[in-house]
Amino acid sequence: MALMCNRPDGRLIPVFSVDDGLYGAELVLALAKAAAARGETVLMIDQMGGDLMAASGIVYGVTLADVLSGKAKIGDAKYVTQNEHFTAVCAGDADLDLLLGSLAALSLSYDWVFIGARPGCTPAHIRLAGAADAALVLYDSHAARFMRAYWMLDAVRARVAKFDPLMIAQGKETDGFETYDLLAGTIKQFLGAAPALGGILDQPGTAAHIAPALLEALRQDSQAPKRAIG
Repeated sequence: MALMCNRPDGRLIPVFSVDDGLYGAELVLALAKAAAARGETVLMIDQMGGDLMAASGIVYGVTLADVLSGKAKIGDAKYVTQNEHFTAVCAGDADLDLLLGSLAALSLSYDWVFIGARPGCTPAHIRLAGAADAALVLYDSHAARFMRAYWMLDAVRARVAKFDPLMIAQGKETDGFETYDLLAGTIKQFLGAAPALGGILDQPGTAAHIAPALLEALRQDSQAPKRAIG
């Protein structure tokens, strides 16, 4: 009899927020729940200072920072939720640079690894974008703040030319569509092909509504060959 082995898909999916005050934690949590509800294995990594664990209702005492410093084992930092397919860990004060070496190995054991990254765009964010199978970029559609998404995309594509995330606009629906059109036009003019609009978040609860469709879009993105940009 042939030995049957189900190997996890190992998709590494970071969720980037270009600014403070965005619904990044709610979006990561909604994606993780949607995947786990389908019976897929999920590892959710909180690199948001504990905000993601708080949104999940998980009380934790051990972080990946403790593991990296040798104070704890990796198993101690993993918290299994009410859904046995859904595990969460908190990075603690570990810098993203230090985590990058562990993420590839961690992703091999799960179908999905969702990372809620701290807001902003640092060299470590850029390296994480380069290692990702697919990604989301969340931005504020209020006033001219959406242009921060342009500057992040500019910084990442300077190092990762084929970075092509799904964009998530936060704000009113009309503002979301209008600012995405402006953003897409600017990107096309200066950076090449514009990433697709993945959804609009007008309130935190909207994340749960768009998560199932967004999950399938990420699945397709992670399977498709990366297109040339520019």
